[in-house]
Amino acid sequence: MNALGLVCVFSFLLAIIYLISTTAFNAIVSLQAFSLNVSYIPPILFITLKKLRGQHIEYGVFKLRYGIAVNLVALGYLFFIIIWIPFPSELPVTGNNMNYAGPLLGALIIAALLDWTISGRKRFKIPVAHIL
Repeated sequence: MNALGLVCVFSFLLAIIYLISTTAFNAIVSLQAFSLNVSYIPPILFITLKKLRGQHIEYGVFKLRYGIAVNLVALGYLFFIIIWIPFPSELPVTGNNMNYAGPLLGALIIAALLDWTISGRKRFKIPVAHIL
């Protein structure tokens, strides 16, 4: 019930943002799509690089037969999408139709790096798997 209530509150707040400013609402929606696609790149890239170097990777439940090709296509698609997501939806670009996903993601990355530099590295603890 708590999770459902939280989702309802956030949905209500997003609806209010949409009523106040469609530009702010579009920035929030674009930011989540943009950051989600950006977050897929590091794991796919690093796994592909390890496979291309011939290093062994421990597989989970299943293994793709054409894993390297699938990863390369995924990377190509992600780079293509990441180039086009932050573009404005209409021309000419004004303050009202500008897509603010790129600057917002940049600000979030800078804030995360500052947090890590200032105090995050001191409070981060590496998770350790405990075998029972």
